[in-house]
Amino acid sequence: MAPSAKQLTVAECDKLLCEPGSGSFFETETMAFDGNVMRVWKNAPKTFRSFLDDVFHKSAAREFLSSPAADGEENDREHITYGDTYKRAVVLAAWLREQGVGVGTRVAIGGLNSIEWVVSFMAVHLLGGAPILVNSTLHGDMQLGCLGDTKPAIVLVDGRLARTLGPLGAELMARGVGQVYCWSGFDRLPHASKATVKKLDPHPSQRTVQEVQQGLGLERLNPESVGLILFTSGTTNKPKAVMVTQRAALSHQVSTKLLAARAALRRGASLETALAGAKPKSGPQEVMLVPVPLFHVTGCLSWLVRAMCNGFKIVFMRKWDVPTAVKVMEAEGVTIIGGVPAIVTALLQSPLLPKDYKINSISYGGAPPAKRLAGDVHRRWPEAGITHGYGMTETNGLLAGVVGQDYIDRPDSIGMAFAIGDVRIVDPETRRPLGPNELGIIEYRGSNNMVCYLDNPKATKEALDPEGWYHTGDMAVIDNDGWIYIRDRYKDIIIRGGENIASAEVENALHLDDRIAHAAAVPVPDDVLGELVGVAVQLAPGASATPKDIIAHVEPRLRRAAVPVIVVITKSFPRNAAGKIVKKDVKQMVQAMWAAQKAPYSVPKARL
Repeated sequence: MAPSAKQLTVAECDKLLCEPGSGSFFETETMAFDGNVMRVWKNAPKTFRSFLDDVFHKSAAREFLSSPAADGEENDREHITYGDTYKRAVVLAAWLREQGVGVGTRVAIGGLNSIEWVVSFMAVHLLGGAPILVNSTLHGDMQLGCLGDTKPAIVLVDGRLARTLGPLGAELMARGVGQVYCWSGFDRLPHASKATVKKLDPHPSQRTVQEVQQGLGLERLNPESVGLILFTSGTTNKPKAVMVTQRAALSHQVSTKLLAARAALRRGASLETALAGAKPKSGPQEVMLVPVPLFHVTGCLSWLVRAMCNGFKIVFMRKWDVPTAVKVMEAEGVTIIGGVPAIVTALLQSPLLPKDYKINSISYGGAPPAKRLAGDVHRRWPEAGITHGYGMTETNGLLAGVVGQDYIDRPDSIGMAFAIGDVRIVDPETRRPLGPNELGIIEYRGSNNMVCYLDNPKATKEALDPEGWYHTGDMAVIDNDGWIYIRDRYKDIIIRGGENIASAEVENALHLDDRIAHAAAVPVPDDVLGELVGVAVQLAPGASATPKDIIAHVEPRLRRAAVPVIVVITKSFPRNAAGKIVKKDVKQMVQAMWAAQKAPYSVPKARL
């Protein structure tokens, strides 16, 4: 849909909403960071401590979390209000204070999504500490590496992760890692784990509790204090520890609200109406299903902290599967879904979710969505808001986004950057800035960028230039109007006889086949052309197809060079904990099939 003559451009919306001196909630101001002048949200929370004090006071009586009991089954649920969660966090914070935790102290948190995880996260922030969000799915050697690199003073984990860390006690101590405490399932730990792991049983003095409540000891806490340490996905290399400030992490919440305000103005709403949308709603409480892990930037900032900011209820799942998700959604009255595109696709395609089930909002990021997904969601829930956010751990999960009609009209766009940052496209080799519609690597500079990869100056220098531009590694173009379109990861481009083929081009064409739930395109070797296109697909529930059928369906939609020469049908895709398809594993499997067959159309089904 072409914009009408009266429709405001995004730049015009941002001028109304974000200009310095506007007095708007979205007003920006400039600050210098390492000599680089950047824009910041003037009205964003300054620290996590001030943020938590504010939002938990306002929502104290509301239900906050519904979670499987730490030591129970999925259906054995615990419920807790905002007020009671805050009280538990204060008690744990007081105990941590008695262990020496204060402003800047690193405390690792690891485990499945749970009330205890959230309480631990809050407790560290109440003291101005720096939570290290541990990927609880990693194996022992990776855990040792991640904790050894970050050297937390204390480690708080669930029973599952305690079993992994227990036998590593001596090695963790040698790497400078503090005591490991277990908040659930301690009595069931093997003896070897109990020898090095202690049960978390906080009983601080009333005096220390009062000191935490009063905010004593926070004099050094400020917006540039360390706010979080997160880890990159590590799908191709060892995870890197990303250090971000309080300001950078909390900017995410203002950026998210800006998307809705922009959309309102572009629909023709008044400035007053657009600004009103930034305030928490007073109507029925929205209920979020959060199946993505909290240790990932998406789960932490896009879901947990966003829920806190708006007074939403959060519903956790122990493990993602569609039948359980549908049962939980109906039982808890879930109105907001999302996370990664695969979750939304699975719910859309499931016959288990009633056709008349109402959803108010769908948002996703963290992985490229199929081009058709926006339209599919809109047809199923035409009244729901749809948001696609783009970012990575190094940008605190968000550097651009698109919502509503703009997304439906441009389903392969990631939108535009926010007012606190700038985007450019550069040549992959020279990093020379390119013009509109020229394909290159997207770079981003903004006050929400990371400080560094912790104790990894070489990797930091490769990712961040002296002017603060972060090199994303994603291939993209920016059109004449400023809309950004991601084409592929630079390393995932398939080069056939010198012709570049974006895997997303092939995957989007495959997703137009209703029989296909998920698809991944990877290169397979060829003696003449160097590389050809291979794909793996997962069929939708109840669908059937052969590799030959799939190629016949997709061939008319692709240029000749992009047509797959091999299709592998798999029952499931390898995914990391954040829900992203692990392309290197898919590539190995498809290339092994290709080497064995060296012929299209005759590939057996495989299971990853």
